[in-house]
Amino acid sequence: MRYTEKDIPKMPITAFLDVLGEKPVKTFEDMKLYYAPHRDDPEPMFVVNETANRWYDHVTDESGNLKDLAKLTASKFYSNDIPGYIVKVMNDNEIAKEMLSKRAIEPQVIHFDIAKIPLTDFMKALGHEHPVAADGNLLIYKAPYDTEKKPTLVINTETNLWRDTKSGAHGGIYVLAYELTGCANVTELNRYIIGEMSAYKRREQQKPEVKPEPPKAETNQLKRKMRH
Repeated sequence: MRYTEKDIPKMPITAFLDVLGEKPVKTFEDMKLYYAPHRDDPEPMFVVNETANRWYDHVTDESGNLKDLAKLTASKFYSNDIPGYIVKVMNDNEIAKEMLSKRAIEPQVIHFDIAKIPLTDFMKALGHEHPVAADGNLLIYKAPYDTEKKPTLVINTETNLWRDTKSGAHGGIYVLAYELTGCANVTELNRYIIGEMSAYKRREQQKPEVKPEPPKAETNQLKRKMRH
């Protein structure tokens, strides 16, 4: 499914929050209580009325529709195009679900401590075996989420963090996975990362073992030259 701006008036706010990775803490009748998606509150103070498809913030006493909520969560890059931001978020999630549905994950391969996966290994899983350049502990790769595949992704092997010199985006493996999929749901990102790493590990295991060549025997001529 693909959304257009014409679909925005009918989009449930709860669906948008779900794509942002927000789950309701409590549900009572047609009301759902959330943590505010744009703040780090200690308590859930954000209420959505599913019937009216409107939200109310108990902290700020503000309320509004989906577009009003999107204004609070959109980055500065989309501040002038809120409808475009909503459509992008929803469609990126649809694309991510399609990608994830095509990759079956075997339960027995889910043994990754995701936060500790080296970004260099994750890049190998994405098909980027080697960086295009290196400067000490900084490795430069072609950005896998960039359609032009320009070498703007820099990984710091000491901190296991990355930064894009073009867009300024930065973070760890979850942020990189978000850039690749457009999905902000942590569960789906876990599935995506584990799927890519599992497939990479299987490929590595299936590679034929390269045995070192035995040392060449000395020729009779060489032996004769070494005699005194």
